[in-house]
Amino acid sequence: MDIDKLKIAISESWDVKTCYPPMRKDWSLKNPAYGQCHCSMLVVNDYFGGQIRKYKFDDGTAHFSNYIEGKEVDLTRIQFDKGEKFPEPEMIERKDTKNTPEYLLLKERVERFIAD
Repeated sequence: MDIDKLKIAISESWDVKTCYPPMRKDWSLKNPAYGQCHCSMLVVNDYFGGQIRKYKFDDGTAHFSNYIEGKEVDLTRIQFDKGEKFPEPEMIERKDTKNTPEYLLLKERVERFIAD
């Protein structure tokens, strides 16, 4: 598995059902990465390991990405405006995250996409 193939599999598997539930009302095909950071980060971690970055914003929201072999892998940063300022991330452990229904659905879809 290479990261480019995984990126395609993940992005092709997003929809409103894989979106973080409180954000679903604002999800659309115009911004399919919206609300997908947590489940996507977990799927990337399943395949490539590495560290998990958590960005905590002043408004109480968070954003997640992966840090693999000294490089950030953030498949959902495209949901933000290009000039968006990000706080310094903290590194968290996989055990400190939850396997949500959205993650389990995305993982299943990605596995099916890759198998086809």
